[in-house]
Amino acid sequence: MAMLIAEYRGEVPGEMEALTRLPGIGRKSANVILGNIFGVPGIVVDTHVGRVSQRLGLTREKNPVNVEIALGKLLPEAEWTTFGQRLVLHGRYVCKARTPQCGSCRIEDLCDYKHKTSD
Repeated sequence: MAMLIAEYRGEVPGEMEALTRLPGIGRKSANVILGNIFGVPGIVVDTHVGRVSQRLGLTREKNPVNVEIALGKLLPEAEWTTFGQRLVLHGRYVCKARTPQCGSCRIEDLCDYKHKTSD
């Protein structure tokens, strides 16, 4: 908070570089802030997004920044924020890490993971 006050006059900055300079703010949090407060497109990559994007065959990347870049190449910028949010929710409630709910998945037919495990 001291840095926010001292360097940004108490205003949350609206740029990735400035946000990630703040203690405790990494790229994931910066993308949340930029997308939801400032309307700046960004893909939030958490463990859910990383897992689901790999299972769907959208990327083989494991590093969150590389996952973000790979997904960004697949979509128009205008869809980045909402797409990331959808993947987070899908990973949290349907495509769970240990017990994926493939039977209730609406995109099961697109899933590489389902095809690999059902053979």
